[in-house]
Amino acid sequence: MPDSYKEPYGDLQGIRRTYAGMLAAMDEGIGQILAALEEEKMTENTLVIFSSDNGGPSPGKVTDNGPLRAGKGTIYEGGVRVCACVSWPGKIKAGTRIAEPLHGVDWYPTLLKIAGAPLEQKHAVDGRDILPVLVEGAKSPHEVILHCGMSPGVAALRMGDWKLVVHGRAGAGEGKPTAKGKKKGQAGGAERVELFNLKEDLGEKKDLAAENPEKVAELRGKMEKAFEGAVGMGER
Repeated sequence: MPDSYKEPYGDLQGIRRTYAGMLAAMDEGIGQILAALEEEKMTENTLVIFSSDNGGPSPGKVTDNGPLRAGKGTIYEGGVRVCACVSWPGKIKAGTRIAEPLHGVDWYPTLLKIAGAPLEQKHAVDGRDILPVLVEGAKSPHEVILHCGMSPGVAALRMGDWKLVVHGRAGAGEGKPTAKGKKKGQAGGAERVELFNLKEDLGEKKDLAAENPEKVAELRGKMEKAFEGAVGMGER
């Protein structure tokens, strides 16, 4: 990236200034693509998708994830809740805001549907067709959304406003029962779970697991079922 992109951000220091310059360069590049579509009169017939793949890294030092907890590489909201925007004139009403929980893997089956390609693939397709959500304002097609951490045994599951976070997931990797009957995940240490209500606590500050054992059990069951159907996840 040319240093010229960093020049407007003299109030920032170090890597944060570099990061701002990178975003400016990306913004300029996207602008050039959109301008080319307009020049070729292809805007009305082109679906443009912009989406981050993870939350900002090193929040507070490099990025700012606002009220969200943690950042890139974690399964807290600061790591998995990202911005996305879609432009498709004539199909998606301008200014539409979607609050339904969706997943990055949903783009693949959605694009297959739009292109008229078969959804039946050699391997099972992760994700759901979210075209009705985009153009009709439909509800999310997901009952649950599974997040897998960077380490074996670390996972999270969202269902409605509830989110279960598991560290040292029993049964992951080479997890075996301990002398006290508890299980250890491959990531090490006894399994630890957290439960959050994202509607009331977006920053995931209040762990409600001890107060809601039945909800923990319900979401844990959903998580194990989701892992059974996850493509290529093996024993993570």
